[in-house]
Amino acid sequence: MEKENKLTEIGTALAGLNEDTVEELLNQYLSEKIPPHKIIEDMTSGMDEVGRLFKEGEYFLSELIFAGEIFKAAMEKIKPLLNDEKPNKAKGKIVMGTAQGDIHDLGKNIVITLLECSGFEVIDVGVDASPDKFIEAIKISDATLVGMSALLTTTYESMASTINEISQAGLREKVKIMVGGGVVDEKIKIQIGADFYGKHAAEAVEIAKKVCVH
Repeated sequence: MEKENKLTEIGTALAGLNEDTVEELLNQYLSEKIPPHKIIEDMTSGMDEVGRLFKEGEYFLSELIFAGEIFKAAMEKIKPLLNDEKPNKAKGKIVMGTAQGDIHDLGKNIVITLLECSGFEVIDVGVDASPDKFIEAIKISDATLVGMSALLTTTYESMASTINEISQAGLREKVKIMVGGGVVDEKIKIQIGADFYGKHAAEAVEIAKKVCVH
């Protein structure tokens, strides 16, 4: 029970943008040999809180970026421990990108990090990615899951267009599509024709396991 409180503490520190506190707590947890996945789960909750504050206007883009930098720095320390747990063969291939018209990559990069740490091979098509980029990546990789991220409501149309063009290319039966980001919810998922909505990064990993691992 005590460890759970400590893990909550690092999530709170991350949400509060307390870089030094996050680093101190991380070093403490690693020395105590707390499982890496538990630390990641708690930091991801902290990032979810940052996303909520951004969505409600309490945080701005600069805070969002800073939180992402803190998260990435922590992940650099945790990654080597996770690499030892990775299977030799990738669990599956996933195409990830930020939909056309949106250049934000924080959420996408966090999801990619967690997916790779969980043993998936990820093809990152970057930000402001056109439907053609997604389609080309699906064809080349033979991926079974596509993830699209968005932080702007103006991106809804391009997400829907991307899904439509994937269908027109004859690939829709081969892939499942998950969407996520601060402006996305279950209603938007249905509206644009996606298969899954990932509320946060850890949930995206669970969706990937459901789709790619048999």
